[in-house]
Amino acid sequence: MKKEEKTNTIQTGYRRTLSNSHIQLIALGGTIGTGLFLGVGDSIHRAGPSVILIFIIVGFFLFLLMRALGELILSDLKKHTYIEFIEKYLGKNVGFISGYLYWISWLTLAMAELTALGIYFEYWFPHLPTWLPGLVTMIVLLIINLISAKVFGNLEFSFAIIKILTILAFVAMIGYFLIVGESTKYGDISLANLNAGGGFFAKGSHGFLLGFQMVIFSFIGVELIGLTAAEAQDPKNTIARAIDQLPIRIILFYVIAIVAILVAIPWPKISTTSSPFVQALSATGIKNAGSIINFVVISAAISSTNSFLYSAGRLLFSVNFDGKSKWSKTFGKLSKTQVPRNALIFSSLIIACAPLITLIIGDSAFTFISSTSTSMFLIIWAIMIVTHIRYRKETANENLKSFQMPLFPYLDYLVLAFFVAMIALLLYLDKFRIPMMAALVTFVILYSITKFIREKNNN
Repeated sequence: MKKEEKTNTIQTGYRRTLSNSHIQLIALGGTIGTGLFLGVGDSIHRAGPSVILIFIIVGFFLFLLMRALGELILSDLKKHTYIEFIEKYLGKNVGFISGYLYWISWLTLAMAELTALGIYFEYWFPHLPTWLPGLVTMIVLLIINLISAKVFGNLEFSFAIIKILTILAFVAMIGYFLIVGESTKYGDISLANLNAGGGFFAKGSHGFLLGFQMVIFSFIGVELIGLTAAEAQDPKNTIARAIDQLPIRIILFYVIAIVAILVAIPWPKISTTSSPFVQALSATGIKNAGSIINFVVISAAISSTNSFLYSAGRLLFSVNFDGKSKWSKTFGKLSKTQVPRNALIFSSLIIACAPLITLIIGDSAFTFISSTSTSMFLIIWAIMIVTHIRYRKETANENLKSFQMPLFPYLDYLVLAFFVAMIALLLYLDKFRIPMMAALVTFVILYSITKFIREKNNN
């Protein structure tokens, strides 16, 4: 079979079973996970109320990143992942390296979600082994992902609705309590809490910088929109619409929700070992409120893990498609139901190792895994924006699509500078230096392996 014919096979291999509502809810639900429900407590502890500004800054740059990635995806809907664009514009070696680094990034992200599940279940079952909820969840999600993309989409649709309605209800409830002058066991629900404990920049510039890592982690998954293009019924319209609505989602579901938390509880009293949402509602004295929100944050972690497994499986498949080695032939094929079965199974086995890390590291496992995931994604995002720059430079204006990155190339270079600055920041800060160095070392190792394989094949 010729390469062109194989390409056509993959183009029709995936079933386009994801509807407009699927894509919209996956786009929204994919970013609402453990980073917001659990990690925000860590961000608030480090930065104080200024975490609100950090969310706005990071949200702005990731919106610009998605505009660039959206232009890439919509420029050629025959391609199924961002890695294929990297291969085309930056070369096969960079594409291969980026593909595996991106795959590892999704794996670590899913591992962070599974680690958080054990923390959530402690609210109800203090003596339950922290590794058990994650292991059971991984088995169930693998079965779901092996059935079809439509089943995955339906599940994500349901989870996303739960998360969205919960955050809206949480914000509305805190807003009502603010208006009527209610209080919690921590004191009055008041806007004055935004200045409690030293003011907006209570932790100073150092604390402000420390807050970026977990906030960036909270947004990881935002580019999941593009990975659904191959299985979307109408990708041209739904992908563009989902990306353009990103600023509204950022403001509504991140910034306003965090403001509600800070209004309900003075920030120095916010826990870093449990969900601030659970803490805030439990403090109101409403019966079973804490249990209800805890159920939601558990569903959010399960939902995010589901999305990340979906992404990891398709990335491993894409990187290995059309490969000649036994490894590539194993993971570069689809099952009879048009899903990357082998890639999904292998990815889930690695993700299931998360409980082992928890047993070894202990309570700091979530922070370590989330820091490593953040570090890897910063490298990948930087490569993606460079890919977009090359695409625009190599594409004639008359061949550009209507969905374009505004103010090119200035905003591209601004986004790239931000990612490089964040990488430098994580290397500078003691707490995040090892995870960031681990990500860079992983990149170098992948480069070395790729170079060795290429040289061996050429001999």
